[in-house]
Amino acid sequence: MIAQFAPMNIPGPLILEWYAREGRKLPWRDTTDPYLIWIAEVVLQQTRIAQGISYYYRFIGRFPDVRSLAEAEMDEVLKYWEGLGYYSRARNLHAAAQSIVNEYGGEFPTHYKALMKLKGIGPYTARAIGSFAFGNATGVIDGNVLRVMSRVLGDASPVNQQRTRERFQEIIDQWVQGIDSRGFNHGIMDLGSVLCTPTKPGCMICPLEGICEARQQGTTHLLPVKEKKAARRIRFFFFYLIRNAEGDLLIRQRPPKGVWGGLWEIPNREVAPESWEKRKQQQEGVFLFSGKHVFTHFDMQYAVFDLAEGLGPLRGDELYVSPEQRERYAFPRAVLNMLEEAQVR
Repeated sequence: MIAQFAPMNIPGPLILEWYAREGRKLPWRDTTDPYLIWIAEVVLQQTRIAQGISYYYRFIGRFPDVRSLAEAEMDEVLKYWEGLGYYSRARNLHAAAQSIVNEYGGEFPTHYKALMKLKGIGPYTARAIGSFAFGNATGVIDGNVLRVMSRVLGDASPVNQQRTRERFQEIIDQWVQGIDSRGFNHGIMDLGSVLCTPTKPGCMICPLEGICEARQQGTTHLLPVKEKKAARRIRFFFFYLIRNAEGDLLIRQRPPKGVWGGLWEIPNREVAPESWEKRKQQQEGVFLFSGKHVFTHFDMQYAVFDLAEGLGPLRGDELYVSPEQRERYAFPRAVLNMLEEAQVR
């Protein structure tokens, strides 16, 4: 059951006061430029803040505004995204930037529905841009906010259910009415990140302790509740290091759509689980090492082999590149890790 708040127990003022004292200082919080806020929000999807800051600075250093991004070549955008993973984010940024320039004259739309029409911008990002750039009276919900709300409300509904998120969205939208939505949303996110943590929350110093239902009921450790997900699919791949007599590495480009779309990789093939189990006995070159890479919808187990040159003619999408030339191409993080572990120059 959802707790019913008396007017004095609405958390907004408490969060704003706490955020003014304790809020984290982050570069994208010093601006109301919707472009910079947009880039920051997309960088931080699936990326920790500590890791994302350097990528944020690198990206906006090359593409400081929406026009510079819209006019760039896709290969260069991917190169500046290299290492962040989930490369569809970079492709969507590029497409949305072109839409903003071509359809809105380079000016960001301010309305939620217009933002949602842009490639790659979903409900969370549209609300974040609306609040942080334009002061729209809307709540912004991420994983940290879901945890705070679940505990404050004493609500055991699974937070990974869409109907729970929709109901929480209605509640948080009520909480931000008549107050600074920008400060509130930053504050409740920070609260979940630094105090209302998954384990060992700092309840005794939390500004919401007095109105937190979970704290009063002693159920903080039980919330939030999540429905168990089905077992993740596992796929198996062999990757091959192939070099010519000059030591140049064979690479190839991925198709424009799908996993690692438009990026470059070393040759590889998907194999059956039986072949994977016998990977060290494969007669396909020298087995080097194996590892794991996590995608959104499946886990990839991979083995890397060192092969000799001359295993057949080059395909149209393959070429040999020197170490210096390789710097021009964007590779997915998993392949970069393989090359680093194999000590490929």
